[in-house]
Amino acid sequence: MTTLLDSSYERRKQALLGPLLGQLHAIYAPEEMAALRIDPVDPAILSQRSGRGFVNRDILETLLGNLLECVAPGSHNALDPHCQKHELDAAIGEIADQLYAMIAQSLLAAGEGNGLEERALLATFALLWELPQLKGRARWNRFASLRDPAVWDAYLLHACRLDSQQLAQIDFTTPLDEAIRRRDLDSYRRFMKELGWEFAFGYQMQLVMSTYPGWRVLFYHDIAHALTRTGTVERNPSLERLPVPLLPRAIAELGGRYYQADLHPETRIGDANFLDHPHRGITTGQTGVVGSGCHLLPCTMGGLSEKVQQRHPLIGDYVSIGTDAGLFGPVRIGEHSVVGANTEIYGLVEVGAGCRIGSATVIGTIKSGERRPGRVCLGEGVRVGAGTIIENSSELDLVIPDRAEIPARSYVINDGFGTPRLVRE
Repeated sequence: MTTLLDSSYERRKQALLGPLLGQLHAIYAPEEMAALRIDPVDPAILSQRSGRGFVNRDILETLLGNLLECVAPGSHNALDPHCQKHELDAAIGEIADQLYAMIAQSLLAAGEGNGLEERALLATFALLWELPQLKGRARWNRFASLRDPAVWDAYLLHACRLDSQQLAQIDFTTPLDEAIRRRDLDSYRRFMKELGWEFAFGYQMQLVMSTYPGWRVLFYHDIAHALTRTGTVERNPSLERLPVPLLPRAIAELGGRYYQADLHPETRIGDANFLDHPHRGITTGQTGVVGSGCHLLPCTMGGLSEKVQQRHPLIGDYVSIGTDAGLFGPVRIGEHSVVGANTEIYGLVEVGAGCRIGSATVIGTIKSGERRPGRVCLGEGVRVGAGTIIENSSELDLVIPDRAEIPARSYVINDGFGTPRLVRE
């Protein structure tokens, strides 16, 4: 029986590796190459055509660690010097072997024997061609974590000769958000330089890279999501990819095991997102969408329907979702909105841009018998006070007009004509 890493594979790999390396050399600074550590796997183990049960999870963990090294050199592996791949060619070649073996084993486990080698090879290089984009996304996800005030830790306050009272007088959020919106990291560096703390930026990025889990689980998701996609690679149309079976879900499961963030691999997630304390649990579903620039505390974005349809929330850009919030069903949250802690939003609910929904609020649609309820539609800039309940059981949409303000602990229903009626305040 032939092995996976036979001479035919090696020839085809080398033909694809040359153009790829031409793209990758430009994205690594010399100091990044010096920090890069790639953990090797014995080729004799990689090359076995087992396909039994599922892929080797130990190898998968090694592969994911190596891919993390590719987007943030020095962030994951600490190896003996002789294990270091001093040349990018050798490092990417090693990762290609590992990724190819994992994809091939997944195809074998799913009973996909015909054209296995070519399909696995194309899927491998389709993902590796995305390393520049994956590296950029990982950097912006790390940068977004600077929203956390805790990046100003005791060490940095001492180094900057600052106290917490002085720090509280400075607005870091506005320049952070502006840098994300413009995708201009240097603008934030200039802001820090003007304050005289340019060195603090490097320390904070190192702190996030070394100790914050959110950007890592988002990277795991990026890899898993890439393996679910169909079509040609944008920068190399000769690479045609098809969805890989089993492996994306295994990657998502490892992300959940390590970081308690259960991100379905088919969820579409933007970049520059900050997953705050994900170890307390963040859940997304298959048909969900999360935009860019969001700040997500532990929350659930789950489904209600068992039908194969849009059944998970769609979250716009720059949305903040508080701790223990639950969004269920095809809920839509407009950009720049805030959903408070312990809030529950379910069913056919559309929240406009710039809304502020207080904590412990309930907004939802209620099905009565076979009658399908209309939507709850919050216009732009609506303010909903904490502890409010907004429910719609009418077949007509319940529309809350733009910039309406609903007092705390109100109870709002549909008056039967699509207009909100305040039952109690």
